[in-house]
Amino acid sequence: MAFVLRVDLESQKGISQGLPLLLDLLAKHKLKASFYLTMGGESNIFELLRYRGNVPNAGERSLKVFTFLEKLRMALLPRDFVKHNLAVLKRIISEGHELGIHGWKHRRWTRGLEKIDVENELKLAIDKYVLMFGRQPDSFCSPAFRTNQNVVDSLDTNKIRIVSDYFGDKPSKIKNTKIINVPVTIKGEANTPIIENKVTAGFSDDEIFDYLVSEVKKKELSVMYLHGMYECIEKINLLDRLFNYLNKSKTNVKTIGQVANEDIANNK
Repeated sequence: MAFVLRVDLESQKGISQGLPLLLDLLAKHKLKASFYLTMGGESNIFELLRYRGNVPNAGERSLKVFTFLEKLRMALLPRDFVKHNLAVLKRIISEGHELGIHGWKHRRWTRGLEKIDVENELKLAIDKYVLMFGRQPDSFCSPAFRTNQNVVDSLDTNKIRIVSDYFGDKPSKIKNTKIINVPVTIKGEANTPIIENKVTAGFSDDEIFDYLVSEVKKKELSVMYLHGMYECIEKINLLDRLFNYLNKSKTNVKTIGQVANEDIANNK
C-alpha cells in the first residue's frame, strides 16, 4: 500500500495560515507531501467580474472558508501570495517535499479555460517559478482538474513530466506524450476534496477518519488532495490522526513525483 498527500495552494489564507501548520505536522511525523502552487496570486476585481459562474464538472464549495472582510480585501486589494509568502513556500523545497505548479490565476483557469491563452498562462507560471525558486518545475496540476488537449500539448512542449489531472486507480502515460498522470484516488463527489466533502455531508471527524483508513487499507495507491485554506486550518487535528495512523500501520508514504518515477522505471 502507498499513500500520497497532494496539497493545492491557491490563496493567501491557505499559504500564510494553513501551510506552516501542515509543514510542522509533516515534520513531526517525518512524512513528505506534494504541493501545487498557483503562481499568479489573487484575481483582481475585473477578473472576478469577467470569470463568473460555476466551475464546469466540479463541485462548488459550500463551506464558509473566507469572511466577508477577507473577500472584500481580495477583491479590492489582490495580493501576490507567492512573493508575500516566499519564505514559508521555500520551506516546502528545503524540507524535502515536492513543489509543482497549479496554473497562473486559479479563477481564470477554472471558469475560463476555453477563453485563455493556455500556453501563455503556463509560461507565466513556469517563468515565475524559476525566478522565485531557482529551479525548473516538472510537475503540474490543473485547477479544478480542468484540462484539455491544448493543456496537454503545452505541458509536453514545456517539458512538464508529471500531472495529477485524470482519474483512475494507478499511474498512466498520456498518449503521444512523455507525461505521467498520477490520479487522485480518494476524492469526494464532483471532484471535491474528500474531507471537505464529508464535512459538508455532516460526517464527524471520527467518521471521516474511519472512512479514510478504510480507503487506505483497500487501495494499492491512495492519493488524497486537500486545500491549504480549509483542511490545513480547520482539520489539522484530523490530519494529525491520519498521519499517526500511516506511520503506525507502516504505510508507504510517497510524493506524486516518486510514484510517477517508479512507474517510469518499472515500464522501461
